[in-house]
Amino acid sequence: MIQFPDIINISIKDSDSGKAIPNLVIFIKLFATRKNDYYFMPEFSDENGIIVITKEWLNKEINKKASLFIMDYASSLETCYPKIELKILDDDAVKRAIKAMNLYKRALGTKQEDIDKLAKVNNPEFEPVSKVIELHGEKNIEITLETKEIK
Repeated sequence: MIQFPDIINISIKDSDSGKAIPNLVIFIKLFATRKNDYYFMPEFSDENGIIVITKEWLNKEINKKASLFIMDYASSLETCYPKIELKILDDDAVKRAIKAMNLYKRALGTKQEDIDKLAKVNNPEFEPVSKVIELHGEKNIEITLETKEIK
């Protein structure tokens, strides 16, 4: 399998104005070769519209999910397919994520402040988009996600 990048820099921009969009939440999907695919929600976009995902963070999240849901997950990062999907969540998906975080709060050690922060994201103001990126062994990659404000 192809090595995953050490760092994935994601830049979220408004496709009309080119301006950075802060405080958006995304899902990153890893395509598993065995059992279920992985879905993770990294930090929200910062004031410059940037989200940084590290290989170290992905490995930690995979291990956390695999240890909590041993019947559902079997792939490691090294055995996942060499592609990722990035998806800006719509308002309904954000609400489902909040519900799931509340449901698994104890098992995952989720803090209430993180759930409260998720309830205040700017996602309802923007169109949901997704992008699949093929990986080719890059050490670091830069990805731009463009969306539009809902009018």
